[in-house]
Amino acid sequence: MKNLRSLSEPASPAHLRRTGRDLVDFKTSFSSHQGDGDLHVVNISPLGLMARTEAPVSKSERLIVQLPLCGKVEALVRWVEDGRIGTEFVTPVCDRTYARMLSLIPGRQPAW
Repeated sequence: MKNLRSLSEPASPAHLRRTGRDLVDFKTSFSSHQGDGDLHVVNISPLGLMARTEAPVSKSERLIVQLPLCGKVEALVRWVEDGRIGTEFVTPVCDRTYARMLSLIPGRQPAW
């Protein structure tokens, strides 16, 4: 029973994900109606990514993110917290392209 979460507690972004994420470590750029910015992507899946950024980004904002092999991908910002953002791709990356893209991206090792 200790793994059960109270219904009054908000779900964390990790609990709301529909698929797992791969740990990665690469830098890229994005554009939005607020301007351009840089991202340090720390995890990714065919459905979205999490990144660090110093650029001003708002929840629900649409970004155009440059991804290896995929080129420009449209993403919706689902959450913003302490210089990190979580996004959902408007169109998921197909599995075959995603696997090829991952082979080009450096993996990130957990600190532990």
